[in-house]
Amino acid sequence: MATSESVSEDDLRTMLAERSGLDRDSLWYPVHEVPRASGMSWPLTAEQAEEALSDLLDRLRRVLPAPRQERPGRRYVYLSEITDRYQRGDTRRLLERIQSRGATPASLAFGGEDYDPRSERGWGARPSTAFDHDGRPDWAWWREVREAGPRTLYKMPDPYLGEDEPPVDRALDLRDRTGDTAAYRAALSAAVREDPRQIDCWVHLGSDALDRADADDSALPEALGYYQTAVAVAELSLPPAFTGVLAWGELSNRPFHRALQGLGLTWWQLGETAKAAAVFGDSLWTNPDDNQGIRYLIGQAKAGVPWNQAQEN
Repeated sequence: MATSESVSEDDLRTMLAERSGLDRDSLWYPVHEVPRASGMSWPLTAEQAEEALSDLLDRLRRVLPAPRQERPGRRYVYLSEITDRYQRGDTRRLLERIQSRGATPASLAFGGEDYDPRSERGWGARPSTAFDHDGRPDWAWWREVREAGPRTLYKMPDPYLGEDEPPVDRALDLRDRTGDTAAYRAALSAAVREDPRQIDCWVHLGSDALDRADADDSALPEALGYYQTAVAVAELSLPPAFTGVLAWGELSNRPFHRALQGLGLTWWQLGETAKAAAVFGDSLWTNPDDNQGIRYLIGQAKAGVPWNQAQEN
């Protein structure tokens, strides 16, 4: 065991597993390489151990780069263009695992139709900015959508893999029958361990953490990690420089939109208003019909209005 004087390789691996949430055995190589990478030698002092842990966690949480294929004009902004670190220590590894097996790409929706913002389904040339029962909508994003013209409609891969009842439905049923929220979280966590592509399970874990935020100071960072992972997993299915539309009417798109909304709300509550606004912008760009009411949020987030004050408006 580690003492106040020294930290062995085995000790450091245990400490890193506790802080990263990763399996201890999976951390053999990065910890073994600490002396070569840092010029330290075993055993480490407590101060050296903290320095090594900080560096290891930083590398584990570093975001995967966005796909490179530049196009002129507005496009989807990837998570790695908004932040440089994942909140969770296992997100990067999960993404690499999915990539190595081959992510299922998004496909054309509704027979290859386009979304036309100037059609009857759009919000019109001059939508009202007056207060309504949901607040005051912001329409700056809509001008971008109208100027972009018709865009291809896509659908995400089926988020409910397999022929059995979706894991998220089984977890919700368990919670509703028993009222046991700990068992509900355990069921969702088991589902994403088995298959990290279960975006809706990540989203429901995030929603559960967000619901606990008022009473638990650790819940907001926890929610951030879940929502970031959900968004990052979904992004693996998007083509580079994505300019398409993911309509809410396509059911397979809804978990991704719920993930974007949750991520934006979480960052906003953490005081990261610019990041929240960027995520809300992605939500509205990919779903201009705005079935979630993001148009009431994005203006205040862009203006840097704190979450607690926004709630009062």
